Amino acid sequence: MYCLCAEYLSTYKLDHRAALLKPRGLTNRSNYCYINATLQALLACPPLYNLLKKLPVPPRKSHSASKSKTPIIDSMVQFVNEFEEMVGGAPSLLKSRRDRQQAARDDKQQTETVAAGAAFEPTYVYRMMNTVIRNESAFPVEGRQEDAEEFLSCLLNGLNDEMVELLRLTDDNMSNGEVIATNGDNYHDQDSDNEWKEISKKKPTITRRTKLVSTPLSQIFQGQWRSRVVRQGASETDNIQPFFTFPLDIEKAHSVKEALEHITTRNMLEGFTCPKTNRTIEAYQQLYLEELPLVLLLHLKCFDYRLQTCSKIIKNVEFSIELKIEPKLMATTGKKNNNNNNTNNNRSPGSSMKEREYKLFAVVYHDGKEATKGHYVTDVYHVGYGTWLRYDDANVRAVSQNAVLTPRAPRVPYLLYYRRKDTIAPPPTNAKPQKTAANES
Repeated sequence: MYCLCAEYLSTYKLDHRAALLKPRGLTNRSNYCYINATLQALLACPPLYNLLKKLPVPPRKSHSASKSKTPIIDSMVQFVNEFEEMVGGAPSLLKSRRDRQQAARDDKQQTETVAAGAAFEPTYVYRMMNTVIRNESAFPVEGRQEDAEEFLSCLLNGLNDEMVELLRLTDDNMSNGEVIATNGDNYHDQDSDNEWKEISKKKPTITRRTKLVSTPLSQIFQGQWRSRVVRQGASETDNIQPFFTFPLDIEKAHSVKEALEHITTRNMLEGFTCPKTNRTIEAYQQLYLEELPLVLLLHLKCFDYRLQTCSKIIKNVEFSIELKIEPKLMATTGKKNNNNNNTNNNRSPGSSMKEREYKLFAVVYHDGKEATKGHYVTDVYHVGYGTWLRYDDANVRAVSQNAVLTPRAPRVPYLLYYRRKDTIAPPPTNAKPQKTAANES
């Protein structure tokens, strides 16, 4: 089965078509709301759902997270197969399009009952989390408030690592984690030669980039950011690193747009000295977005960790359905192209307008006044119903868009899930069973 999965992953092409899934709540018999909220948000991500749906379902009786070589993939494949596609489309919650538009104008809180399936408990995901992720990562220990972002990051990293290992079965020469140092003299990337030369006329820039193995998972969620350290009279040093969730400081920001603009602010650094004179010199660090992912996960840092204590930042942070990443946030290395022509082959990936426009499809909130305890709920846009659904563990109900964008304190948005707009396909009129690796073998 592993070779079959490896072959599928090596040739897989992302499918962005949304499936019309019958909603189901998730039972919470313990303190697993942070897992349930994350699972519902990920289920609403079409390229991830389609990827997992096409992988073979592990046998339930013999399934064991401790024995499987791919326990994280197995548990997520089993999870997505708990949901049925609604053949023929989903019934409208409101009588007509006019009724839905009128409800939006009247700012009504939609509370229609959703035709949801029976709630269930994804015990295999909990078991996997306790036996695999918690033991092999920096996931928090028992007794501390569990964090939805930490679980999301561990889950995505774990899925990606397992896919990398599967892909190695098809190519023994693949390598991961290799660091490459380049400068203006020996950098040979054709798309960036002109930019490097432009910078090197003044001073060389040393760039360290982690060589990554591409997987279907990384093609969906992985972006890259560039950290630039500038020292007086010395070479600039750039460090390019991948990310699955992009953190945003909200303490001094009133909106996501404002928090994004703050990432390029110069942060002055202390303790730098000139190697020749041994005198203190000025130095600062700036962050830029190097490459944008197809699905952008924004982490609003509402928990403030200081001096071994943690408090929650409760404030209104504005966010919108549509998000545009401004060009000034992108790390186009050469800044402006000085050539007098209309072609610019030197831009960084994600710098075209279409690659910088996103649309919201899920929000994970933290509800509660304290950082050490609370509750997670998720709002998801359901393509079939044409409205937002709120998943509060086993409970599922429809809510208005206004309720999504304006949560009442102490409920605050914690994770924002955005899809790139140019990948969003028109909603299907009906759902058809998809081909899988299992039924094609």
